[in-house]
Amino acid sequence: MLRSNLSIDNRLSLIGLVAESPKRTKSPNGIEHCRFWLEHRSEQKEAGLSRQAWCKMPIQLSGNQFSHITQSITVGKQLLVVGFISSHKQANGLSQLVLHAEQIEFID
Repeated sequence: MLRSNLSIDNRLSLIGLVAESPKRTKSPNGIEHCRFWLEHRSEQKEAGLSRQAWCKMPIQLSGNQFSHITQSITVGKQLLVVGFISSHKQANGLSQLVLHAEQIEFID
């Protein structure tokens, strides 16, 4: 098994449009959370051919340091989100990958 000593073993960066209104909550211990969906569309090269890439990824922001940023996140805004992915178990028992944001930049 190949192991990395770098912190890039679980990194994802994704540019897309905010697809749904963010849902903001606060945990009982006072930590603010914001969750929204980011929709990505691009053209990629694979095996020398062009292909359309598309995904809709749930984004999770946790921590009070993001409270000022989350107020500006609205449907249609273009963002660059960088963070790590983790699997969350949904109420129906299925697992879903979620991008936990550590950095967010507004593109437009």
